[in-house]
Amino acid sequence: MRRLIREPLAHFIVLSIMVFAVNFWLTNKRQRAENTISVSASELDRLAALYTVEAGTLPSQQDMQAMLSDYVEQQALVREARRLGLADGDTVIERRLAQKLTFMISDMEEVTEPAPGELENWFAQNQDDFREPQRVSFRHIFFTELDSERIATAQQDLSQTPEAWLSFGDPFILQRTYANLPDREIARIFGARFATSLVNVSDKSREWQGPIESALGVHLVQVTQYQASSLPQLDDIRDRVLARWQQERSREQARAAINAIVAQYDVNIETPQ
Repeated sequence: MRRLIREPLAHFIVLSIMVFAVNFWLTNKRQRAENTISVSASELDRLAALYTVEAGTLPSQQDMQAMLSDYVEQQALVREARRLGLADGDTVIERRLAQKLTFMISDMEEVTEPAPGELENWFAQNQDDFREPQRVSFRHIFFTELDSERIATAQQDLSQTPEAWLSFGDPFILQRTYANLPDREIARIFGARFATSLVNVSDKSREWQGPIESALGVHLVQVTQYQASSLPQLDDIRDRVLARWQQERSREQARAAINAIVAQYDVNIETPQ
C-alpha cells in the first residue's frame, strides 16, 4: 500500500479524477444556473411600478401573472439567442450595450462642489452661454406682396391716423403685435432676413419703417421697445451656472472613465491589401 501511495502514476490518476470531478461539478452548476431564471422581489416591484406608470393603477393578480409570464419568456428567448450566437456582430445590440454602459458610468460619477474661485473663473470663460439675447417689441402691417403704391398710401395714411394702423394692409394669420422677442424667435417666425432688418431699425422707436421683406410677405414695422443684449451678474444666476458647471464636469469624468476602459485593450487594425 505504501508503495502504491508513493507511485507517481497513482498521484497522477488521483489528481486527474479530482480535476475531472471538480470540472464536472462546476459544469453542472453553471448549466443549472444558465437553465434557471430567477425573478427577484425587486424585479417584481419594478414590473409593478412600470405597470402603474403606464396604466395609472396598481396591477391586479392577473396583471402580475401576465407580466411575469412575459418576463420569463423574454429571458428564456434572450438566453437562447445568446447561446446560438445571434447577438454576435449585431451592430444594434453592440451599440445598445455600449450606450447602456455609458449611461451607467455617467450615473456613477459624482461631481463635487467647485473649489473657491473655480466657478467664478469658469463663468468668466463661458459668459456668452449665459448672455441674455437682445429683445424687440414691435407692431407690423402685413402685405402679401411688394405693392409699392399700396405701401406708399398706407405710409401716408399712417402719418395722419396712426391709431388706425390695424386697418391697413392684408389679413395676417399670426399676431400683429409681438413683445420681447429674441432674435432667434423672430427669425423662426418671419425668417432670418426679417430679423436682421428689424435690428437695423430698432433705434428708431415709434416710427413706422419699411417695407421689410420676410418669409411670409412684406411688412411695415413699428418698433415699440428695444432691449439690448446683457450679461447677468453671477450672483443672480449662480444656481444655473453651477448646474452647467456640474454637467460639464460630469461629462469630463465620464469621458475619462471611458478612455480608461478603452486603454485596457490593444487595438490591431488590419491593413487592406
